[in-house]
Amino acid sequence: MDLEKLRELFQLLLEHLPLGVIVTDTEGDIVFVNQSAEKIRNAKRQNLIGHNIHACHPPSSLEKVDRAIDSLKSSPNYVYHRMVEDHINNKFYTNTYVSLYNQDNLFDGMAVITEDVTEKRESDSKRALFAQMQEETIRNIQTQYHSLLITAMESVSSLLEAKDIYTKDHSKRVAEISTKLYEYKYSMDSEMLDIKAAAFLHDIGKICIPDSILKKNTVLSEEEYSVVKNHSAIAADILEPFDQGHKISTIVKHHHERYDGKGYPDGLSGDAIPLGSRIIAIADSFDAMNSDRPYRNAIPYEKCISEIISQSGKQFDPEWVLIFCEMSRTGSL
Repeated sequence: MDLEKLRELFQLLLEHLPLGVIVTDTEGDIVFVNQSAEKIRNAKRQNLIGHNIHACHPPSSLEKVDRAIDSLKSSPNYVYHRMVEDHINNKFYTNTYVSLYNQDNLFDGMAVITEDVTEKRESDSKRALFAQMQEETIRNIQTQYHSLLITAMESVSSLLEAKDIYTKDHSKRVAEISTKLYEYKYSMDSEMLDIKAAAFLHDIGKICIPDSILKKNTVLSEEEYSVVKNHSAIAADILEPFDQGHKISTIVKHHHERYDGKGYPDGLSGDAIPLGSRIIAIADSFDAMNSDRPYRNAIPYEKCISEIISQSGKQFDPEWVLIFCEMSRTGSL
């Protein structure tokens, strides 16, 4: 078979794959789009070919896209996966990014292979919710309190954020990062839903901390810091009466434990710290550093990542630091 015939067959294969395929050149300009990519992304190839890969992403995602492209350019034969939510078309995709290098080992472009996982994700979500309902089915009236807990505590959490502008949306971002980390390794299940709820409610105990401490624009005194450190135990006390099995309250209570055992409130270490607490600890610290605070401006993104890495095995679980860095490096966070 001559080379030209082989190219024709390869082109035909790409065109009829059930997966979406987009290929770019070295500058990220799109040179090929198959029909599945048109269907999945609800876009015509003539409106994509010749345009930069940035055209496939909203402006808010461009920083993450650039990080992903830089990662591909610097890593020959590198392949990674990323879950993408398409808010315009209400879809979820799994994108596989492949760096393309020529025979001289020079970067020659990249391919983005897209699978529409909207139905699968919805199915996984329903199974996770069903599993959670089964696990929480108990013999007394407390069964009904779980959903009441979330609704009531989210309201209290909103009140907390309303009185402190510097924590506004912090819990929402921590919940988003935490669930992305968990789903990256374990996929969606009932434990992920518990972690999401715990992440959203992790600072609920600060409702009992005086504003004079929460809003202080200078470094806290040792005594003031001791007061703040009570917030995780206070949160657990608030949540426990409604939290059958204490799954969520336990995660919240221990989200300030350290992997080396020097955290609070109980000085737990290593795997003795609940999985959800170890994940939330990283998400919480990253967002706290990357956000404005009364006593300082937001810390630059790369410096936040460096600080997370420096605390691997100390403050944070090394396994989850690696996952966090991988997702950050490829633009998934």
